[in-house]
Amino acid sequence: MRKTILSLFKRIFKRLRSTSKYKEHIKKLYEEKDYLEAYSEHTNLRVERSPHKAIGGRWEMMGNLQFDFLVKNGLKPQHIMLDIGCGTLRGGRHFIRYLNTGNYSGIDISHKAIEYGKQLVQEESLLDKHPRLLVSKNKDLNFAEFDGEIFDYLLAQSVFTHLKPEHIEECFQHIGHIMKLDSVFFFTFNKAFKFKQTSLKGFRYPFSFFESLADRYGFRLEDYSNEYKHHPTGQHVVKMIKK
Repeated sequence: MRKTILSLFKRIFKRLRSTSKYKEHIKKLYEEKDYLEAYSEHTNLRVERSPHKAIGGRWEMMGNLQFDFLVKNGLKPQHIMLDIGCGTLRGGRHFIRYLNTGNYSGIDISHKAIEYGKQLVQEESLLDKHPRLLVSKNKDLNFAEFDGEIFDYLLAQSVFTHLKPEHIEECFQHIGHIMKLDSVFFFTFNKAFKFKQTSLKGFRYPFSFFESLADRYGFRLEDYSNEYKHHPTGQHVVKMIKK
């Protein structure tokens, strides 16, 4: 009995020590590297541990929530879609299945997430839909990978929640190049009265921050949060179109 208890305590201690070392490693990543580089490596590690939890968990619930929301708001099989920060295809697998062949593109800064996404596409027999899954090699939001292309629907689910102000501005500055007048961009964010960083990779913004960027770069915003009430962490969703 005593040996069993000692063995149990040793396993618990080993697990705690491993967790502590992991947290120290992650903290060091963000201290020593460019933010997006650190975030990319952090996500790679999370995907290796658990592909479904790596991008926020709630795999089935959040995948269906994203899909149902966009379909309710006009997404049709013939539309061409860009999934910004597609992760491990929590929502992407539903969009790929629904859209016409070749109409889904997803991009992420984590090569491990994209690797898993490609594996998932094969496992769920979606290869014949020819989805395009890309790693953002420069880890930016210039959308140079899509030069000359135009998308009908664009989505950034749980992306701005992990980006600094300068990264979001970069997105607003360049995303218009891959949109037409009737293209629709939906993004989510965590709301606060003023900007604040809540963790190593967690950020909250006032709606006025996005309004200011929209005015600067020629967009119009509409808060669609009332249609997104079931998000488990209370993220707000915004529709953005060109003026």
